[in-house]
Amino acid sequence: MQFNKNRRHLLRTAGAVGMAGMLSPFHAALAEDYPSGPVRLVNPFAPGGTADMISRLFSTKLSQLTKANIVVVNLGGAGGTIGSDHVAKSPPDGYALLLSNVASQAIASSLYPNLPYDPVKGFEHIAMISSLPNVLVVGPAVKANNYKDFIAEAKAHPGQMTFGSAGNGSSPHLSGELLNLRTGIKARHVPYKGAGPALMAVIGGELSFQFENCSTAIPQVKAGKLRALGVTSAKRIAALPDVPTMGELGVPDFVVGSWYGLSAPPKTPKKIVDYWAKAVATVLQDPDLLKQLTLMGAEPPAIAPSGYTAFIDSEMKRWSNLIKSSGAKVD
Repeated sequence: MQFNKNRRHLLRTAGAVGMAGMLSPFHAALAEDYPSGPVRLVNPFAPGGTADMISRLFSTKLSQLTKANIVVVNLGGAGGTIGSDHVAKSPPDGYALLLSNVASQAIASSLYPNLPYDPVKGFEHIAMISSLPNVLVVGPAVKANNYKDFIAEAKAHPGQMTFGSAGNGSSPHLSGELLNLRTGIKARHVPYKGAGPALMAVIGGELSFQFENCSTAIPQVKAGKLRALGVTSAKRIAALPDVPTMGELGVPDFVVGSWYGLSAPPKTPKKIVDYWAKAVATVLQDPDLLKQLTLMGAEPPAIAPSGYTAFIDSEMKRWSNLIKSSGAKVD
């Protein structure tokens, strides 16, 4: 199964089209009366995780650029679907935006049979803002210091190893299921209410391992509280240069991770969608923002704002195939 073939093709083609046109200087005023009040950016996850870091970083930069008062609102639960549904049903006036993401836009439709919104058609998708891989980390419950020994230890104790995540349907959850599928180990998933509590469980020895977004895992790795065995990127990342990719470790077709973007309720006027798309393209040229993304293990998007909707559609199909193959379910 060529799990990432379509995604790589889409990134190449969409990234080559239209990006140059988005790099002109930003003109702050869309109209005299917009935005005339606070703009809510709904983060559909609990505070403290990667989504929170991304939402607050970009809200700060976008506020500085546009002079708009952007307020981050955490509305977590059910794999990001509660907050996403809230925005999908909000007035299309430009005052409610969603931190759209891999869980609520690409994964949820395959895990939640009665999803109350259409991940593609139920929004005006503005622009992708960043992506980042996961890192496989282990704590004191695992004796192995390298990936080969880790897999051997897991196979020697089938069904006994556990892995955590920020919740069912998250990218880290599905990464763990993919590891089961690719290697034949039988680790059990334990969902937590947030990435932070799950990582603390790994550090405390309650869980064996975890795939976690680089932004939240890296500080714990650098502090010596967790051991990083592999990253789920196509190439090694600058923040963890000594940690091999899953491909280097002999696990094929394992380029997975999280991505984030901005989306608005359906029927939001095109001039407002274009306003925020241009703002995103402008702040993505900010050296300070790019430096902060690198330190987090994140990358700027490889696609133009105009390609974001097609990207989400392709990701829904990609994750659907993985979920069917792994048998992952919402407990």
